[in-house]
Amino acid sequence: MEASVVSRYHTFPLRDIDFYPDPNVRTNVEMTEPHYHEMYEIYYLMSGERNYLIGNRTHRISPGDLVFIRPNEIHRATNTSVPYYERIVVHFGKTFLAQDSGWVEDQHSPFITHSSVLSLPVNVQKRVEELLHHIVKEYDERDIGFDTTIRSALVELLIIGIRQNRDTMDKPVEYATAAHRKISGIVRYINDNYESPLSLESLAGQFDISPYYLSRLFRKTTGFTYVEYLTTVRIKHAQRLLRETRWKVGNILEKVGFQDQRHFGKIFKKISNCTPLQYRKMYRK
Repeated sequence: MEASVVSRYHTFPLRDIDFYPDPNVRTNVEMTEPHYHEMYEIYYLMSGERNYLIGNRTHRISPGDLVFIRPNEIHRATNTSVPYYERIVVHFGKTFLAQDSGWVEDQHSPFITHSSVLSLPVNVQKRVEELLHHIVKEYDERDIGFDTTIRSALVELLIIGIRQNRDTMDKPVEYATAAHRKISGIVRYINDNYESPLSLESLAGQFDISPYYLSRLFRKTTGFTYVEYLTTVRIKHAQRLLRETRWKVGNILEKVGFQDQRHFGKIFKKISNCTPLQYRKMYRK
């Protein structure tokens, strides 16, 4: 019998933090849109299995893995052959941590070193699960001082991540499969060369793989089609230039690899839910 899909999403806007506040059992659910956000994210898989594209590489996530995703880092979790999973996800902003915000920028922080996935020892898994369930309980009950106790638990989670990352940083990078290694190299190449013309055929030739096989393998491993991922990377960088420069939209779209302003505007609105000029105006406010 399949597990039922449970989906509850809570927002904590006044404290700049939000949660998936309980371990949801989910069946055949995938992120359906290109995904990145301005919050820090900590993701813990309690059961099941997931493929996860994070930044420049793909991962196979197993129970007991703790995942760290930086602000504005493209990521997507997709199904494997395992039909269900349970996870807890915490999103937070630095302002919520107040005087403890330095923990996200420690030299050994997974957010800083890009050590996105930590496979925890069993004894550490137990403590992480206790902390996450404590966060859930405090958030749901909203008793006096609940934000302070959530902050304390979150800081301990960050310190656990720093210690585990420090102790494993010198280990060689391992990939779950040869396909994950191949696609991670291709993703890295796209992220480094997004402003250049990048057809599927040219990329396939660069990596000595047929266009058809590359298209299938890319979708299966990352959850994105090749075109969807490339345009997402380009739009993310266009957003950055809209925020940080006074360049005209025409200059920006060429800088990030688009050739046609009408096509750029259509894709930008689909991903950002607004036009480029509306996006710039919103951030200048």
